[in-house]
Amino acid sequence: MMHTAARPRSTPSESTHPAVNLKTRVGQIQDILDRERIGANDMSRSGSLELGIGGGGVIEDPTQLPSIWPLRIERLEGPIVARPVVQADPGASQFRYFLDGSQQTLPVWRIGLVPIVVGLSAVGILERDDAGAPWLSGETFGSKQAWIFPLETGRPDLERLADILSVTGDLHDPLYDRHDRRFEHYEYLAGHYGKLVYNARDLANRLRAQQESLLLSRWRSDISPLAPDAWIAVDGRLAGNVPNAVGLVKDLQTQHLVGHEAETLFNLPQGHRTTAFRYVSNAGDHAGTATEGRTMWYMRLWDASGMDARHSLVRVEAAHEVAMTEQIDEISGWLLAERIPRARNDPRWPTLLYPIHYLELILKRHLSSVTAGWPS
Repeated sequence: MMHTAARPRSTPSESTHPAVNLKTRVGQIQDILDRERIGANDMSRSGSLELGIGGGGVIEDPTQLPSIWPLRIERLEGPIVARPVVQADPGASQFRYFLDGSQQTLPVWRIGLVPIVVGLSAVGILERDDAGAPWLSGETFGSKQAWIFPLETGRPDLERLADILSVTGDLHDPLYDRHDRRFEHYEYLAGHYGKLVYNARDLANRLRAQQESLLLSRWRSDISPLAPDAWIAVDGRLAGNVPNAVGLVKDLQTQHLVGHEAETLFNLPQGHRTTAFRYVSNAGDHAGTATEGRTMWYMRLWDASGMDARHSLVRVEAAHEVAMTEQIDEISGWLLAERIPRARNDPRWPTLLYPIHYLELILKRHLSSVTAGWPS
């Protein structure tokens, strides 16, 4: 549970606060701040933190090893080698559902050294019928407006702002971790502008990922039983072992393979996959937890000649029960079939499935309506 203001501590449901135009809402709040003579510096022209504007407060140490190193993997198909994938015929793919989310993280004000950031997000599931026609189910669509800034500084101006915002928006403290634990040196961090910006963006990412995870759980319990042979493709990591679900990870920050096996990965030709593996804990638990036990493999969706070694590489994550070469090949063939038509107008097109690209356009249109006229 994400940390929220003590007034109240629970997070309101998404349906509690319908989407309100950001420019209109901020204008209303600014009127209150002006009337009460609370000094808030305008940051509306800073741009989205997803674009990296103003988001360079903390730079990750490139020499820092993962918390568990070396990463231990269980190889399911023998040594890690390249394996060609046969693209499935049109219409043969069993992917019927596609889940994705979109977000914008926008600085709005600065009060003293504290940036006041709003995280806007929208998630949904695209469903495709037997004729290939896609639509976004309104029952799966969800949007969120989260206000992010330290809630325990003891400053009267920030406390008053929290009171105002709590009426129509969720409040979240960026100095609490994903386990709802207060960061060490809270007071120091609450006065460090760059670290607050960094942590606000990180929290916005986690909130959107939480929305997606809850939606996937809902798909598993309410939708999947109605179509037990259909599969869902999730843009991002797979949250646990979900039958008939595949996660597509485009941000390859964690390098599971080393040495010659890593060279095999980065030399992977178009239309090939690596053999599959599972990540296991360093504590000797070879079965792994629900998270560690996922089956994974890498695929190269498009030609990478002359490009970065990671170009069009995705890591595929599936449930623990997906372990046989025949099934892994079949799923990989479906994924290749879902690449076209190409979403070339998106800079991430080499790693996007087309239905996910289509869903992103729908979600971004919603966010555009919320941010219409922003900044003023």
